[in-house]
Amino acid sequence: MKRQLGAVFDRTPFLRKTFYQLLDLLLLRCWHIQRELRSWIRQRISDGQPVTAIYDAGAGFGQYTYWLSGELPQA
Repeated sequence: MKRQLGAVFDRTPFLRKTFYQLLDLLLLRCWHIQRELRSWIRQRISDGQPVTAIYDAGAGFGQYTYWLSGELPQA
């Protein structure tokens, strides 16, 4: 399934961004993960340890890495 969806949505950046937005809207898991990531970012900043890099393990569609790159443009 992932390979088939990827073949369709990886054709253009617009389709990929649209796909990520649909995942964010439709999957409750995305809401929870983004909430935890926001909390993690705030905690790091308050501890004086800003996030300077984002690593993607290569599992999934990359929507969280894409989302983090918008939240942390300096990383």
